[in-house]
Amino acid sequence: MSNEFNRDNAFSMNLSDNSENPNDEVQYLVQLQDSLYAFANNSITKILPAESIDPQNLYPETRHSNQKLYSLGCANSWVARSIIQTKQILDSIILNPEISKREVLDHAWCCTEMLLACEAVHYQIYKETLELIPKCNAIIEESKKRTYIPTLPQVEGLENNVAVFLGKAKRFLEKTHEFLCLFYGAPNSGSNFKAYREWLAKNKSNKQDLIKLLEDDKIWIKQIASMRNAHKINHAEQGHNIEIKNFKLNPGNKCYTPGWRFDFSGKQGATQIDYSDIVTDMNIHLKNLLTFFEELLLICIIDNSDSNYKFKIYKKPPEAIDAKCPSIYFVSIDKII
Repeated sequence: MSNEFNRDNAFSMNLSDNSENPNDEVQYLVQLQDSLYAFANNSITKILPAESIDPQNLYPETRHSNQKLYSLGCANSWVARSIIQTKQILDSIILNPEISKREVLDHAWCCTEMLLACEAVHYQIYKETLELIPKCNAIIEESKKRTYIPTLPQVEGLENNVAVFLGKAKRFLEKTHEFLCLFYGAPNSGSNFKAYREWLAKNKSNKQDLIKLLEDDKIWIKQIASMRNAHKINHAEQGHNIEIKNFKLNPGNKCYTPGWRFDFSGKQGATQIDYSDIVTDMNIHLKNLLTFFEELLLICIIDNSDSNYKFKIYKKPPEAIDAKCPSIYFVSIDKII
């Protein structure tokens, strides 16, 4: 048998090195944005065939490769409920001919990557905060023997990480709203989320479920956008700013964990008087972002599916959710026809 390499031949590759678990299994191979991605339980890898590395075939000896992108995969709920769930549902239904499944899935991946960027920032802040709490408490307790308490350790790069989280979260909301352009022909209004609501009310007034979703979620969506704009690296000003504090010593020798508060009074908005916990708030925002994405996309799919194909989308009971890929919605044939 010849060992001569021919990059046009079929090939295989071992992706086990991309996961901390050598028995990690690939659950899905998905074509996204003209590239092939391998979704394992605990990793996401981009497959790089030789022709993607050397498209002009100037170097025929160029080998195939892969690039690990994320140390999380299908077993992560953010991945399962965004891109994998979207693929599962799209594979199970028939969209109207003017709607491209490929375009919808590619757009969902764009949203997913922004969501994962938010999740990574949240996890990093959470991890450092958890590690520093006992250290801060130990410093304070030991210092009670003296007349002063020395400097407290800080979460590294907190200001910049908050900026990344808010920027990606706002961009995620913009891209999620763009599903309205794909499915209904709405004009792209960027971060003007009110314009989407107004357009739907004027042009798609019969889409009551969709209108209600956007109306019900408008307050927290506006808050994320305002917080991003009020960060000091963006458009902060008097009466429109967000204050971020790291570990801080407070009266009574109490150590407060990282927090934030906002003031939007200069733009007729709300003002947050007390600091709230960044880790807790980011977790709430992440859950809201994911749920909004799910609900909006499901409504879009149902509204724009072939009426001859009778199906319903159901939510799984907790006991039916697979830990290896915890998506929560599934398609089933509607037996009542």
